Amino acid sequence: MDNRYSPRTRIALLIRALIERPFAYTKKHLASNYGVSPDTIKDDIEAITHAGFVIKQDDKYRFGFVEEKPFKQLKHLLHFTEEDQAMLYQAIDHIAPHSDRARSLKKKLAALYDYHRLGHAYLRKPYLTKVDMLLQAKNEKRQVYLRGYSSSNSNEVRDRLVEPFHPAPPDDTLQAFDVEKKELRHFRISRITRVELTENPWQFEGHHNILPTDPFRIVDKEQVMVHLRLRVGARNELVERFPLTQAYIIESAEPDVYDFQCMVNHQFIGLTNFILGFHHQLVEVLEPESLLLHLRKEVQKIHFF
Repeated sequence: MDNRYSPRTRIALLIRALIERPFAYTKKHLASNYGVSPDTIKDDIEAITHAGFVIKQDDKYRFGFVEEKPFKQLKHLLHFTEEDQAMLYQAIDHIAPHSDRARSLKKKLAALYDYHRLGHAYLRKPYLTKVDMLLQAKNEKRQVYLRGYSSSNSNEVRDRLVEPFHPAPPDDTLQAFDVEKKELRHFRISRITRVELTENPWQFEGHHNILPTDPFRIVDKEQVMVHLRLRVGARNELVERFPLTQAYIIESAEPDVYDFQCMVNHQFIGLTNFILGFHHQLVEVLEPESLLLHLRKEVQKIHFF
């Protein structure tokens, strides 16, 4: 037996091995891989299960995680409350006060857990729970109820029965087939109060076509190219409100002016509100002509009392 790995490193490698190759290793194989005795591997497995992970053996005594269990447990490790974050800051200050290393650690912590400013709300436990249910429904091809969905289009909060086939948590979008309306719909995961799994199997799988999503998180197969020229203030506001637009903004030849060019939904949802709210910061709306006509119609709808 050798000691090429510390216990902490060995357990981390063991978890990684079981995730990457489930039910590929027996206790004897793992002991040989890490230069320890089978009894040591047995102790490692027990330590992992005591941490809340569920491991089982197949009929050939090879180890693997119970499907989905390790990942559902990891969501609890990712969740930090504001109180947790404050305690971590205090601990960093105590260990390395006023040092470059301390400032670097705080910056990394803020980048991970400043949910609202940086758009990482999808790391919160309630969000991950909804994602877990949507992924389970997708994998098992079952319908779900989106309980208490808040719709900006209808200005209603109500339940939706859907077949979820394309959840995209980093974009906060779900593409699903609406069973009631009999059509493809897109939903914002953050606007779902709760996901409830049903026993109903999918009935409309033939209609499950993934459609392109624009930087405003609108799903639309009839996208059109838009071209705007922005001043600094408009560029900042656009990126802060719609972070995905940053990839389509470049500096122009004119100082402090930026070009925004990309494909967006043909109804200009999201973009319309931005332009009307920050028209004073725009240099020019160049194309398409349909966008200019749309904006004129929207302005005519505004009534002042």
